[in-house]
Amino acid sequence: MITARRCRHCGSALAPTGRCPGDAPLLARDGAEYGGAAQLAHRLGPDITAARVRDWARRSRQPGKLNGLLPAHHLPGRGRGTTWHRLDQAAHVEWLTRTGPSGAKRAGELTLTR
Repeated sequence: MITARRCRHCGSALAPTGRCPGDAPLLARDGAEYGGAAQLAHRLGPDITAARVRDWARRSRQPGKLNGLLPAHHLPGRGRGTTWHRLDQAAHVEWLTRTGPSGAKRAGELTLTR
C-alpha cells in the first residue's frame, strides 16, 4: 500500500515534486490576502493544521460561537474547485480559539499573595 507523503507542518498531501500546497503565495485582492486551508495553516503558526482551518470554516457556517466569522469564497474548477478564506479573518478566529470570546484564557495572569 502506497501512502501519500504529508507536510509535517499543515498535514496536507505533498505534490509529486515534494512541495506542499501551503507554500504557494497568497492571493492579494482589494487589500486583503486570500488563501486555501493549507496556505493559511502555514501563515498562522506551527500548531495550526489545514484540517483545523477547514474545521473553523465548517463551524463558521453553523449557529454558535464562530457563526459567520470565517466565510468561504468557493470557485468552481477541476474536481471540487477551490475554496479561499481571508487571512485576517482566519487570524481573528485563531485568536478567539486561543483566548476565548472575551480574551479570558490569557496565560500568565497571576495574583500576588503574601
